[in-house]
Amino acid sequence: MPATKIVKVFYCCSDSAQDEEMRQKLENHLSILKRQSVITNWHKGMISPGKEWESEIDTNLKTADIILVLISSEFTASDYHWDVLAKQAMKQHKARTSRVITILLRPVENSWKVAFPNVKVLPKGEKPVTKWRPYDNAFENIAIGIREVAEELTDSTFLIKKILRRIRRIVILIAKAAGNTFIYVARATFSYLFRPSRSRRRNRVSNIAVRLVIFLVLGGILLRFISQPPDILEIPFSAPKPIVNSTKIVNPTGWIWIGMVNKTSGSLSVGQKLVLQPSNPKQFPRIEPPVIPSLGTIVTVKYEVNLIKEKSLSGKTIVKLKKEEKLVILKVEPFSKVAKNSPYIKLKAQVRKCNSTCNK
Repeated sequence: MPATKIVKVFYCCSDSAQDEEMRQKLENHLSILKRQSVITNWHKGMISPGKEWESEIDTNLKTADIILVLISSEFTASDYHWDVLAKQAMKQHKARTSRVITILLRPVENSWKVAFPNVKVLPKGEKPVTKWRPYDNAFENIAIGIREVAEELTDSTFLIKKILRRIRRIVILIAKAAGNTFIYVARATFSYLFRPSRSRRRNRVSNIAVRLVIFLVLGGILLRFISQPPDILEIPFSAPKPIVNSTKIVNPTGWIWIGMVNKTSGSLSVGQKLVLQPSNPKQFPRIEPPVIPSLGTIVTVKYEVNLIKEKSLSGKTIVKLKKEEKLVILKVEPFSKVAKNSPYIKLKAQVRKCNSTCNK
């Protein structure tokens, strides 16, 4: 049955040169699916010059049918890839708007799996690509797995076809076993009936008994294999999700600008009011209540503000905090004066986005 739509594949890969090279090799192996109009793909290297890269990535991630998360130590070490992209991918996976597939590029300690419960891992057997020789064997295995998921998403009869293929394999195994058994029994019976010597006949009977025991053992193993519930019959997303405990903090942490105080001395006091009416609207306090907070205080974002990874506030933006979001104050420090002769001092704070355990 032909596909009813083209499946959009999103590559979620770290900025490592090694990972990018492997992503390119995987894309080459999926080129047949692309030519057959089964899939179309998108990665960050396709962002046009002048485009806002975070917005482009977010838009294409949220419209993807299959999200390939390329796992490596560089990926798990990246705050942006791990805390932002991977978290959003799993949110779509749980909502069944996208299907997440993890691709194990290089060996990584298994705790990364906690963030991807009930997610398909490729290559088969969770063997990292770098442990295959040559690598093309691993990428072939991955391409087969991705084709299967793409067909599942586009063909309504895919599950029935999988069941029929499994039944066909089982029937063939049973038929071969039955045929071999019949041939063996026929030969043994013929030899026993037409044995010319009594002593040789006794030896043959003894051999038949030994072979019969071996046959029964092998038959028992075959029956056990057949009786096991086939994993290929499992319906995606239908298995109950295991409950896992994770100590990893998934809420992003960084620095924000919170406002200014009118202070000429070097000390700051908790509860001191922030300047509420500066001449420039961009200098309005960014938190509510508009006072210097104590450590551990939960505050509310009053105006949009960027959460910056570095303390200097000139580094990479982790995420844009929106109005009404809750933050936990971890540290408050003076940043700089507004101008050389200005009495106003800018303040910065290290914060963490609130989760469901925060006090309201």
